Amino acid sequence: MKQFFGLLMALGLVFGTLVSDAQPAVANMLNGGTVFLAEANLPRNAVDDKLATEYGYKLDVNNTNVAAFRKYRGLFPTIASKIIRNAPYENLEDILEIPGLSDVEKSRIQENMDIFTLSPPNPALVEGDDRYNNGFYR
Repeated sequence: MKQFFGLLMALGLVFGTLVSDAQPAVANMLNGGTVFLAEANLPRNAVDDKLATEYGYKLDVNNTNVAAFRKYRGLFPTIASKIIRNAPYENLEDILEIPGLSDVEKSRIQENMDIFTLSPPNPALVEGDDRYNNGFYR
């Protein structure tokens, strides 16, 4: 029985050494830019594609939710809610034509026009009540 466990331990050490020696080679292949065929044909998520564009850095008034306006002083929550409620827009200047905007609200929107962008509404981003309450809280 002692000999069996001794043999088992020796095989474990040999196998462990072989596997640990192989790990750096696998890491080098992955870090060296080798792309496996299975990775090359992965499907892309439409939302991830959109986040890789200007939408990821600006507020897309046709697709963003009200919480995204929080980081811009003077726009959250009143102006943000009005912008979202009246979407979709054909062009950015249509935001200034929202019924019931006060002069102060219009001037705040004009001051922040450079943070807005526009793209066609994407159902993955605007369906349901996600634009008002997307369940993400900080």
